[in-house]
Amino acid sequence: MQIRRRASVRSQVIVAGVIALVGAALPALPAVADEAPAPMPSAAPKTMSTSSEEIPTDQFIVKFKERDGIQSVDRKSSFGRAASAVGVPVESVRTMATGEEVVKTDRKLGAAEASELVSTLAADPSVEYAEPDSIMRPFADSPNDTYYNLQWAHGTGNGGMGVLDAWDVSQGEGSVVAVIDSGILNHSDLNANVLPGYDMISEPEIARDGNGRDSNPRDEGDGTYYGQCGVGWPSEASSWHGTHVAGIIGAVAGNGKGVAGVAPKTKIVPVRALGICGGYISDIADAIVWAAGGTVAGVPANANPARVINLSLGGRGVCPASYQNATDFARGKGASVVVAAGNENIDASQVRPANCKNVLVVGATKKDGNKAYYSNFGVNVDVAAPGGDMRFSGADGIVSTLNDGLDVATTEDYYLKEGTSMAAPHVAAVAAMMYSKLPALTPADIEQRIKETARPVYNCNCGAGFVDAGKALKMLAEDVAPIIPGTPTIYGQTKVGAMLTANPGYWSPGQVLKSYQWLRNGEPIPYQRLDQYVLAPEDANAVISVRVTGAKTYAASVSATSAPTAPITPADIYSVSPKITGPAYVGSVLKADVQPWGPAPVALAYEWKRNEDPIAGATGSQYSITEAEIGASITVTVTGTKLGHTTVSLTSEATAAVLPADKAVTPGAVEFVDAPLTDQDTYTIPDTEGVEYRVAGEVVTTGTYPASGRVTVTAAAKDGFVLKAGSTVEWTERFSAKGPDFVPPAVSPFKDVLTTQQFYREMAWMADAGISKGWVEADNSVTYRPLTAINRDAMAAFLYRIAGSPDYTAPAQSPFKDVSTTQQFYKEMAWLAEKGISSGWTEGDGSKTYRPLTPINRDAMAAFLYRLAEKPDFQEPATSPFHDVLTTQQFYKEMAWMLEMEISTGWLEANGSRSYKPLSPINRDAMAAFLYRMP
Repeated sequence: MQIRRRASVRSQVIVAGVIALVGAALPALPAVADEAPAPMPSAAPKTMSTSSEEIPTDQFIVKFKERDGIQSVDRKSSFGRAASAVGVPVESVRTMATGEEVVKTDRKLGAAEASELVSTLAADPSVEYAEPDSIMRPFADSPNDTYYNLQWAHGTGNGGMGVLDAWDVSQGEGSVVAVIDSGILNHSDLNANVLPGYDMISEPEIARDGNGRDSNPRDEGDGTYYGQCGVGWPSEASSWHGTHVAGIIGAVAGNGKGVAGVAPKTKIVPVRALGICGGYISDIADAIVWAAGGTVAGVPANANPARVINLSLGGRGVCPASYQNATDFARGKGASVVVAAGNENIDASQVRPANCKNVLVVGATKKDGNKAYYSNFGVNVDVAAPGGDMRFSGADGIVSTLNDGLDVATTEDYYLKEGTSMAAPHVAAVAAMMYSKLPALTPADIEQRIKETARPVYNCNCGAGFVDAGKALKMLAEDVAPIIPGTPTIYGQTKVGAMLTANPGYWSPGQVLKSYQWLRNGEPIPYQRLDQYVLAPEDANAVISVRVTGAKTYAASVSATSAPTAPITPADIYSVSPKITGPAYVGSVLKADVQPWGPAPVALAYEWKRNEDPIAGATGSQYSITEAEIGASITVTVTGTKLGHTTVSLTSEATAAVLPADKAVTPGAVEFVDAPLTDQDTYTIPDTEGVEYRVAGEVVTTGTYPASGRVTVTAAAKDGFVLKAGSTVEWTERFSAKGPDFVPPAVSPFKDVLTTQQFYREMAWMADAGISKGWVEADNSVTYRPLTAINRDAMAAFLYRIAGSPDYTAPAQSPFKDVSTTQQFYKEMAWLAEKGISSGWTEGDGSKTYRPLTPINRDAMAAFLYRLAEKPDFQEPATSPFHDVLTTQQFYKEMAWMLEMEISTGWLEANGSRSYKPLSPINRDAMAAFLYRMP
């Protein structure tokens, strides 16, 4: 058993192999599956160089602008100017498949000289862009021996892709994967799946086969001696990298030896682009175009264009235009380009071609499913796949086909390697199996589905996560499998206006997009294509069903129809019994009062009846009574109809017996007299034949009666009479203390009250009625002080005067402890106490106080006025009309009465509610308004 170590990572090219490498050749696997494997070698991994310095290059890529008039002589002039700038000859050697020119210098240029040459070329007005034709190489890797049972990447553990589950769907039959790498070797576990490829290396010294490009993609070895690829670069044995990558994808399965590829029935097209020290970008770009079926000058067409292209290679730098053009071309041809993320544990945005667009970038995971220590990461990484980690055990690497030769190929064998070079072909193989199952897929479809079925990887920063081959292929199989329909059912009330809901049942396999079409008696209902349907009037007495159609992108649509419902029941019409308005006498016009029926619109028909017998021709909403109806009662029947609804007929209550026209009377008007003094207010009931008048529900005979407060008189017909249509039957008057409306004088009686001021009329009335004379000032003018709060003593005087200053002798002993008999307004305050308008406060010693100089609040004022009006019969509302007054609050009834009598309506707030402000003192101007409005 041989153990071979390698220790080089060349900065220009990093093929997705390992940074730390240990390899051990394995003998052929035993024929018996349960025979114990040979022991693993105990060689420790060797850390590899991760230098990213550019290898000097002697080739450059130049793209000339496409326009008329550019001749070869112009291009030679451009090259001549560039040569002069750097002091080396420059000549064109060939044209790339994507139209760029590959130019060569007579020696390799270091970074500074190469940059100067590129800048000179790019500055030429005929040049679109120029870039170094950098040398790419495999990412470092290391072989080690293995057996098939070491292919943990195929399993279902944390680090396994579930390959066997994927094989239940496809093993890649009919798919072609191009492996652009170091070429391929003869290997009995791989040969059956290898198609003709091509050697795309243009430089003989790199190709190591004595010529440039040719049809033989054989790997001639990429072993190097010390310093061959650059100063200080170590010697390395041949990697046989392309053979290892190809085996991961397509090694034959079930042949009793070696390993099995992830897609063991996929065909491999090997394209050699990496040789000694790596490979030029120009060769790799041409290889991509050729592999996808494009044309490369001097190279025969690829007879087997690939649907998947694997690039387990790369190097630091921005994505060059030549790479991007090539990958764009491949994607346009329907090929997925799978790229290794790189092995430097850096952001993949620094590595090309992983930072190109339109590529599927793959990071590496280890056996436990977590990120491999070396794997690049970042937003450019799309997914992760098994790459291995051999630091602690060689068996934790990725096993595949290889060769024992250190320089040139000798004996075929199997080796373990680690790296994103090994991760990328796992994903390429999954893509190949997906194309095999469904060739109509696009690269975008492949990427979306692989990402959609990926498993999250903790702390990886590797895109959608770990690729699950089994899940991806099973989901694809479900998508292409014929649809098995469910059994649709309908639930909901089968009545016009109700909503029916379709339950599509269980449809399989996979995600089936369902659409709906509702049917009436088996015929489609226009525009009803949702899973719910509101039964329309047209559905009455019909049966309803729903047809569900299942669709998938890659399977034929299937439809299933539910069982029909029971016949749909008509909806109800919402109706209200009609009423007849108008008096029942000959010549009167009766009207059918019909509240709205619904749901609108409802067609209404009328039929008038005499003693329940239809009246011929009486089918309108009105009827004029004739002499034929004398003594009979009249009714009207209203019938409502609406499409899809049950017809409804309702009949009004009967009128009184119809009277002759001469029995129709008109009530005489009630006369109200609002005299200047309240004791002279009256109302007069007229003498009208056939009419009786009522006040507060009691019959009132003809005559004149004293009035106070609000008086309402109603009229009704006596037996044997009827009131004429349009007669006035109710009269109301509110008698106030002021008498008839007062006309204020043009000149204000008060110096401090303007004629335009709020409540001017009421304050002038106070002066005219002798209720308040105001104050005589030093200049003999009179003031009212309208905004001064009114005290309880002055309030007593106001109320006494508005009551007509009745004869009253105040008691010799004051009823109030705090009011003396000689005090101003003593008489009035004593009168208030005697009348029960204000009883004052009972103090702790049993005495009573009046608090004469205290301002009176609005709630107490309401109580005073209510009592002054002799506590009229009033039922306070259950709900307070004021938002700041509770129904349980002291004086609530009196404040509500103030609103009812329109003495105080309070304040209308911004939100539409009313407030009373019960605890606010009342000013003299508002007091005047209150008294003016008193009944």
